[in-house]
Amino acid sequence: MDNFVAQRQRLRALFDVFLTPELSAVLLPLARPALRPGAGDGVHVRLGGTPLLPPGEPWPTWEGRSLAFLGAIDFTGLARFGGIPGLPSSGNAAFYYTDEIPRPWGDKAAQRNGWRVLTGDLRETSPPPGAAIYPQAALSATPFLSLPSPQEAVVRRMDTIYSGLLPVYEQLHAAWTRHTWPDDMPVHQLGGWPTLIQRPIGPDCLYASTGRTLDSVKPPSLTPEEQRAVEEWRLLLQLDSDDRLGWYWGDPGRVYFCNRQDDPLERAWLTLQAA
Repeated sequence: MDNFVAQRQRLRALFDVFLTPELSAVLLPLARPALRPGAGDGVHVRLGGTPLLPPGEPWPTWEGRSLAFLGAIDFTGLARFGGIPGLPSSGNAAFYYTDEIPRPWGDKAAQRNGWRVLTGDLRETSPPPGAAIYPQAALSATPFLSLPSPQEAVVRRMDTIYSGLLPVYEQLHAAWTRHTWPDDMPVHQLGGWPTLIQRPIGPDCLYASTGRTLDSVKPPSLTPEEQRAVEEWRLLLQLDSDDRLGWYWGDPGRVYFCNRQDDPLERAWLTLQAA
């Protein structure tokens, strides 16, 4: 947790340069602890490589196509960093998604089986013929503080209270992103606020998973009950396009696995965004 304390101090110093003490005090609590899989010392995170499945679990498929193994996360090992919003405190999970086009974007309830999150005693297994296998990337999860993207509803609400905040916040968010994510590093992430390409992922997860069209997702139209339901969805795992692994999501884009605290990980929803 010392890492988060030091980062919070740096973030406060950044805010204090551009914002009044009142605004800094309001915005700083919005920062959420998160983990960045990348180079350096940290807890091992495995992306790609030899597939893992629980014993007896059939290879996941969607519409007759074998899904591809994306990686596995040991959440028990990550617990040393303390509570990370969106992450369970224990257990293992293997993540699967289709590598072929057309792929599910997570915008329809019927696409639920286009990805899988499988938990339990994961063991190495041989893929079926035709299943994509990605090279393994041995990464280290390190802590950082994530900020809500300017598109998030909480930031938009703040702008209605403090007129003119949004343009300043956009610059602060960009500066903090450059500080936490070097330009040449894929934006993989565990927990915290997602790094958005288009729009907030919570409404998409809520609407698509319950069979409603995303065309009707407009934050001003959400009822207070729907807004509370939206805020229950948290980022579990964000996977960026990555040349090292042969991942090209969209043009390119990012895949977001999201879940709700009281749901089993197997019910995680996926959404894909591209520029």
